[in-house]
Amino acid sequence: MTLFPSLLASALALAVPLCGAQTPLPIADAKFEVVVIKPTTPGATGYSMNFERDKMRIHNQPIKEVIKFAYDLKSDSQLLNAPGWVYTDGYEIDAKEDEAASAALMKMPREDRVVVLREMVRQMLVERFHLEPTRQTVEVPIYALVVAKNGAKVTPTPPLAPGEQRNHGWQGHGPGEAQGSAITMDLVAWVISGMPEADGRVVVNKTNMPGEYDWKLRWTPQSNSATAGAGTTAEAGPTLFTALQEQLGLKLESQKGTVAAVAINHIERPTEN
Repeated sequence: MTLFPSLLASALALAVPLCGAQTPLPIADAKFEVVVIKPTTPGATGYSMNFERDKMRIHNQPIKEVIKFAYDLKSDSQLLNAPGWVYTDGYEIDAKEDEAASAALMKMPREDRVVVLREMVRQMLVERFHLEPTRQTVEVPIYALVVAKNGAKVTPTPPLAPGEQRNHGWQGHGPGEAQGSAITMDLVAWVISGMPEADGRVVVNKTNMPGEYDWKLRWTPQSNSATAGAGTTAEAGPTLFTALQEQLGLKLESQKGTVAAVAINHIERPTEN
């Protein structure tokens, strides 16, 4: 969902301690029943964050990615004062909901389920990583994700057949390759925010495309997006900017905007299982 360079931020304001959810939860005291956390084996490849019917599975992700999901952050530039290991140490996390919570979640609209899942992950971070965060806002350069001139090329996710179950999430299959399954345009923007070519900018969804989509994206990784719009190179495939337009029918436009941020006051490596 992923590496981000840092970005200079200005006009920090509205510092508010994060003591819990910012809106009422559809399920009271929702939390994972069982959480198993262990460091990723050295040399592991790929990375993913998936939510299945009654569990969350995270593979080879630094904890910054988990924090960013929990607090709905899109870029490293929104995560302030975190120690180095939060960015570098990969973890495997298997978290299982209890049966009652899982059944209640499945009856909710997807948007409400995401609200509850974020709170469950926040509680996990507090309990297992002793996270103490503070919410802030920053005014920074951003990218707006918009529909390209010839229209979007992503595939709408088909309705579920009776009794069918479906995973919602994204996977990275190595540098220059990502795949989404039943995800919203907000999550597409979140994924792109995490790519090095975004230069640490937050990508904001301005496509006006509701619903969920399936997509695959392949591009030639580049370390700097300043010239990414130039197209392809002689030896390799398209840049990220070009691949988005050619393969997904989406475009990134440079703008300025105010985005949420989280300052890390305290965090520890996870407690034992």
